[in-house]
Amino acid sequence: MKFISPKTDFAFKKIFASQESKPILISFLNALVYHNQPLIQDLEIIDPYQ
Repeated sequence: MKFISPKTDFAFKKIFASQESKPILISFLNALVYHNQPLIQDLEIIDPYQ
């Protein structure tokens, strides 16, 4: 079985830009936040094609 690279635009959007993957995106962004910074609790995903 082959997997799509998460570095492609399609895969990245599928992983991080859907309402179903919102917890994954929040976790990913919180992992990038510097120490002693408030954590992201919620976010709004906006479709740029609407």
